[in-house]
Amino acid sequence: MSYAKVLLGLVISFITGAGCQLLHIPVPSPPVLSGALLVFAMSVGYWLVDRSMRHCAARHKSLCGGHAISTGKEG
Repeated sequence: MSYAKVLLGLVISFITGAGCQLLHIPVPSPPVLSGALLVFAMSVGYWLVDRSMRHCAARHKSLCGGHAISTGKEG
């Protein structure tokens, strides 16, 4: 995990929230604690699944057709 990305994300989030408050525009997230916790829980869940699935082999990769650009197929 890149701690620089986490720190950058927190800084950008803080700047966005502060800017929304100073400019009196609606914040682009739920304005209540339960909504903020929901966003946090979804982010942590996404990160945990990504971290655990990184170690699993792709079992159905042969069934994936891929993009027409990368395979040279016209679609």
